[in-house]
Amino acid sequence: MKIVAAMFADFQETFLGGPSQLTMSLGGRVVLAHALARLSRVAGLDGRCLVVRPSDQDAAAAALRDAGLADRIDVLPLDDGRRPRRALFRSARKWSLGSWRGALLGTTWFDEYVEPMVVARVLDQLGCDALLCVDGHQAALDPALCSRMVAYQREAGDAAPFVFTQAPPGLAGLLLGRQTTRDLVEQNWHAGLLVSYRPEVPRMDPITKPVCCRIDPVVAQCSERWLADTTTGRARLAAAFARFGEDCSAADLCGQARGAGAPADPLPTEIELELTTDDPLPRTTLRPRGERVPTRRLEEPQALRPILEALGGCDDRLVVLAGHGDPLLHPQLAEVCRLVRASGVCGLAIETSLVELPDAALEAFTTCPVDLVEVRLDANTAETYRRVHGRDAFDLVLANLQRIESARRARHSPAPLVACSLTRCAATLDDLEPFYDRWIRTFGSALIRGYNDYCGVLPADGLLACEPPVREPCRRLPERMMLLADGGAVWCHQDVAGVHRLGDWRRDPLTTLRAAVPAAESIPPDHPLCSRCHEWYRP
Repeated sequence: MKIVAAMFADFQETFLGGPSQLTMSLGGRVVLAHALARLSRVAGLDGRCLVVRPSDQDAAAAALRDAGLADRIDVLPLDDGRRPRRALFRSARKWSLGSWRGALLGTTWFDEYVEPMVVARVLDQLGCDALLCVDGHQAALDPALCSRMVAYQREAGDAAPFVFTQAPPGLAGLLLGRQTTRDLVEQNWHAGLLVSYRPEVPRMDPITKPVCCRIDPVVAQCSERWLADTTTGRARLAAAFARFGEDCSAADLCGQARGAGAPADPLPTEIELELTTDDPLPRTTLRPRGERVPTRRLEEPQALRPILEALGGCDDRLVVLAGHGDPLLHPQLAEVCRLVRASGVCGLAIETSLVELPDAALEAFTTCPVDLVEVRLDANTAETYRRVHGRDAFDLVLANLQRIESARRARHSPAPLVACSLTRCAATLDDLEPFYDRWIRTFGSALIRGYNDYCGVLPADGLLACEPPVREPCRRLPERMMLLADGGAVWCHQDVAGVHRLGDWRRDPLTTLRAAVPAAESIPPDHPLCSRCHEWYRP
C-alpha cells in the first residue's frame, strides 16, 4: 500500500477568512516551517508533498528551501482554490472551533482544509492508495500520532477505508483512501459526513469502528484548538512552545490544557449580549421569562462600540444576541447587527423563539450577515409546544422558519444557518428523536440542550440528571461572559437577576471586566450562585 502525506497550504487566507498565517513568526520559525519540520518526521510514508495553488508555487518552494526540506517534500500546484462551500462551513464551524467534530451541518475540523476534489487530484497525480491530509497551519502537528495513523492504516487494510483519530484540531490529520475519496466526490459529500450522524444513513458511531485509531485519552478528551491560524492560536502555541519546547508532543499540550498551566485569555471567547427581556413566550416552562425576569432593555446600541472594538481586535471572537428575552423584539436589532459586523467580530449568532419575525430582523439576517439563528422550538408537535410554552404558536414558528429559508435562497446566501433546538426534559422526551431527525433532514443541523433550572429559578426536572458525580471547576466561566441589557456585566447566563456584577460594560473596559472574573477553581463551594448551578460541566 502506497501512503503519501499531503500538507494543504493556503498562502492567501485562513479558513476563518483572515489573512494566511503561514509566514507569520512563531517562536524561532515561521508557522509553515514548524508544520513542515513536523511532517518530515512522520514515519511509514512513501512520500510527502505540499499542495498549493499554482500562484503560490514559488512561495511554497521558497518555504521548503528555507526549512531545508526541498529534497524531502515535493510541491504540487494542484489546488485550484475553489471552495464552493467555504462560507457555509465557516458559519457552521465558528461555534465549535475547539472540537474535532460535532459542529453544525455535521462539519468537522477536517472540513476546514480537506476539499475532496483536490484530494482526488493528488491521489491520481501520485498514484497512491491513501493520502494523509494535514494543514499548513498545523505548527503543533504530532509526528507520533500521524505515524501511528499510517501504521494503523497498513495493518487494518480494507477494514479501514479511511482513518481518523479523536485528537483535537491541529494535532493529527485525516487519512483518506482512494475509494472513500471517490465516494465523497461522486456524492458531493464533505469529509465530515464520514463521521457524523445522518438519519438517512443509519450506522454505528464511527468512533466504535476500525476507522478510528485509538489515542491517549488525555489527548482525545482535550477541547483546545492547537492551530496557528489565528492570532490567539499563535499566542497559545507560542506559550506552549516556550514552556515545553518547539518539539513538544500532543500529550504535553493537552496535559497543559487540562491542568492549571494554560495562560488566561484577557478577553472572553464568546459574549452573550442581551438586548431586551421582552419575550413572546412569557409563560414558558423552560426558561425564566415574563415576571420571573427584571425588565431590561438596551437603550443606546452605540454604547456597544468599545466592547465590540475590543473583541474585533482578535480574529476568533463570537457574539451571541440572546439573554433572558427575545432579541428580535428589540426595535434596533438591525443596527446592533451592523455594529457587530463593522467591528470585525468573527461570528454573530441570534437565539430566538421566532414567534415574531419583524421584516427588519429578517432583512438583517442576510444583509449583515448573521452566521447562525438558533430557534428555541422545544417541540415536535403543536400539542407539546402548547404544553411547554403556554401558547399556541407552533405553526407560526414553522411559517417564520420558511420565511428565513426563502429569503436566504432568494439572495443565494449561505447565511444564516438555521438550527432548531429542543430542551431535553420530561415534558419533551417523547419528541426528542423525531425532532432531531426532522431538523437534521430539513436544515442539516439540530440541537438538543439540557434542562437548566437557572440555579433554582425554575423547578427541577423529573428526568435523571446528566451532571457528573464529581464536581469540577466550571467549564464555561473561562470562555464566556454575559452582558445584560441594562449595562450589567455578570459572571454568566445563570445570573438571571443580575446580582453578581463585574461592573458596567457601558463604562468599564472589557479587559477590566474580564480581569474581575474569578478563576473557576477559586470559587468557594458555598457561593450563593455557583453552589446551586448544575451547568458547570457543559462546554
